[in-house]
Amino acid sequence: MLNLAALKRDWKELTSYERFEQIVSRAIMLLICVIIVYSIVLAALELLKDFKLGLDFMEKELLQDVFGSILTILILLEFNHSIALAIENKSGIIQARTVVLIAVLVVARKIILLDFKTATLDTFLGIGGLALALGALYWLIGGHLPRSAQPAQPPE
Repeated sequence: MLNLAALKRDWKELTSYERFEQIVSRAIMLLICVIIVYSIVLAALELLKDFKLGLDFMEKELLQDVFGSILTILILLEFNHSIALAIENKSGIIQARTVVLIAVLVVARKIILLDFKTATLDTFLGIGGLALALGALYWLIGGHLPRSAQPAQPPE
């Protein structure tokens, strides 16, 4: 994950900006790890409290809260994983495809947790338009192509 040994080994070959980027990306990864652990603890405590409710736990709102917490943790994990891959591949820390995919996950989480009884037509149209726009953007930046057909990253 943080692989400080590899950073120490490659440190002399990095430019000053690459060193800065490596330090910042590792710091961000560490902060996200703390947020993930904190979120897991909060979700576990909430789940234990909900289990004490017995059959009332099966109410839609409580299940949505549990799934919302789990989906948030999964989104954080995906974000952290994308940073780890960028560090490992020595590519830039911001990858447009990854950002779009994380945005798609966030929209999917919103749709899953949406209360369809109280949502307005404007809400449906807005989320639908956002989902279509993100899908089109992902397709335009080459997300539909297999990895082997993806354009090569420019040499650094």
